Amino acid sequence: MIRDATAMDDIEPAQLEAVKMFEDAVGVTGVPNRIELTGHQTFLKFVVGRHASVYDHAIRKAQQSLSENHPFKGLMSLAYEKASRFPGSLEADVLLSMLTRSTRHVVQDRPSDAIAVSYVPFGNKEDDKVIQPASHIIAGRRGVGKSTLIARAMELLRDTQHVVIVLDMQAYSNSTEETVYCDVMSDLAHRLADAMAQRSKPRTVDLPESNLREFAEKVLDGEVPLTRMGPALRRLIEKVTKSLGGDVYVFLDDYHVIDSPVQPKLLHLLHGALKGANGWLKVAGLHSLLNCYDPKTRQGIQTPGDAQLVSLDLTLVDPESAERHLAAILLKFLEIVGVETISSIIPEAPLRRLVWATAGVPRDFLEMIGRSLEHAKKAKRPKITFTDANLAIGEFGQRKLDDMERDARNEQQRLRRVVDYIVRFCLEERKEKINAFLVRSEATPERETIQILSDLRIVHLIHPTITPHRAGERYEAFLVDYCLFTGFRRRPNITEMLPDENRQFKATELRKLPALPRDFLTAVEH
Repeated sequence: MIRDATAMDDIEPAQLEAVKMFEDAVGVTGVPNRIELTGHQTFLKFVVGRHASVYDHAIRKAQQSLSENHPFKGLMSLAYEKASRFPGSLEADVLLSMLTRSTRHVVQDRPSDAIAVSYVPFGNKEDDKVIQPASHIIAGRRGVGKSTLIARAMELLRDTQHVVIVLDMQAYSNSTEETVYCDVMSDLAHRLADAMAQRSKPRTVDLPESNLREFAEKVLDGEVPLTRMGPALRRLIEKVTKSLGGDVYVFLDDYHVIDSPVQPKLLHLLHGALKGANGWLKVAGLHSLLNCYDPKTRQGIQTPGDAQLVSLDLTLVDPESAERHLAAILLKFLEIVGVETISSIIPEAPLRRLVWATAGVPRDFLEMIGRSLEHAKKAKRPKITFTDANLAIGEFGQRKLDDMERDARNEQQRLRRVVDYIVRFCLEERKEKINAFLVRSEATPERETIQILSDLRIVHLIHPTITPHRAGERYEAFLVDYCLFTGFRRRPNITEMLPDENRQFKATELRKLPALPRDFLTAVEH
């Protein structure tokens, strides 16, 4: 009952407003709350399951947003009532919301007051590398963390004198060669002008904001010839860097979606606009679909001369390292909702199952953890079980195939036929059906195609060097992704290739794997 001087008519709308602010901050709706009278003051209390930083953050953010005369200004707090099952708790709902937001394929500048999951670095300090004044090619499979690394670089560079521009190349994936150069150069100039406009520090000289916008509009109107775009923009960038005393970092996320013949030409144009003006190009994409240099035209950028390679691949070649990395990422999420150990929500066996099924890819792993948690919640289980994990694995299949359609662009039909061939070869036609195969370690179109499927998470490298027949004849071992034989594509009696109790593959078992024919693409095309 409310007994202070505040009228009841004022309390209800005030309570709704404060509750909405708190819920917006934690990312879920329906947070239990109640009014409590303590002395002569009326408090709004949010009922949560455990002490967690996400709730402390939400209280602070909501309090800061309330007006000074709001009835609950300074009068909001937490009440604790622990749920009997984690999947049915408020903390599980908040975790699901965080996982959903984290797996969206978007690179954006996170608001400084937003709660963030601590970054889990890769093994070779890649985040330190990409903020150095040098150009880089950031390569890795889909979902391995390229966009996360870019977001981390933005965070590290936020409070420096440097300027960071991120262009999501998906926006230009349908642009023609005639328009993509103008679109990208114009957008880059506009983004630079926006960054200049946001600078509040005293300026020693005028920044070329208006000149950048004028250049951007002239490019779109066709008034700047292609051969003059690079030099003209370079002069403007040089004015920016000299004025600020810092560098310009340009990140191109998902660059592989640009048509392959166009990629080196566009990089040549951008590199020319940045080189010599303290500007640096950071190109991120799927390694097998990146075409950064054309030796015939000598256009683009090369490693190591023009750019350094940063590889983010974490594969099933080392299952233990993959599991350790993914577990560290998951634990950072759990800590924000007040959970101290992974075993509190999922035992080791189903956790390892999800690591294996996602082949060490962080984005896939986090999404499958979320789906598994939803299944456990519906079944009213105390923790995620093997059943929940397997249901999530089966549902995830179509997503990967859809991603292949999106990333491969003009190659998707050919890759589909290759996938169908691998399915028949490994899972249908053989007497002993097994979800793994060998491919010759040769520079052939066949091996290149398998590498593309690996980048797209349809197959996964499990061993780089196998000699099944005779010395000198080397093969690579790949795993067929679960999406091709689970869920609605479920096939019975499939032998799964798994590491032993020491999380290692037995060489004797690897040598027995079926080897794809040397010229299997011929069979695919006919």
